[in-house]
Amino acid sequence: MIHLTKGETNTIVLTLTEKQLLTNPNYLFVFTNRSSNEVISFVKLNATDTSLYKDRFNQFSILTNTYFNTALNGQYTYEIYEQVSTSNINPSGLNKLETGIMWLLGTTMSYTEYTTTDTYTIRQ
Repeated sequence: MIHLTKGETNTIVLTLTEKQLLTNPNYLFVFTNRSSNEVISFVKLNATDTSLYKDRFNQFSILTNTYFNTALNGQYTYEIYEQVSTSNINPSGLNKLETGIMWLLGTTMSYTEYTTTDTYTIRQ
C-alpha cells in the first residue's frame, strides 16, 4: 500500500521493471478515489526514477500538492502503465505494470481555541 500525505514530498517504491515490455518507458499513474470515483492521472518520466537498482525496484518522488491538492482524503486504487509518450494520460491500449491501493492523508489540522468571560446577573 502506498501512503501519501498532502503538503509533503513523498517517496514511493514500486516494482515496475519486472513486467515492462518497453526499454526506458515513461510511466502513467492513474489514481481513482474509492468513494467518489474521482480520477487523477499524471506521467512520471523514466528519468525521474531515482532507484540505483532499476532492475529490482523503481523509486519516485511525488509532490502531493501538485497532483492531490484538492483531492479528497482517503483510499484510492492505483494503476501504473508503461508508455513512450511523455504527456498521454489515457490508459487505453497500454501495458499495465502494477495495481494496488493508495491512502491519501490530509495535512495536520490545527484548531483555534477561544476563551470568553462570562458575566452573570442575579435578579431578586
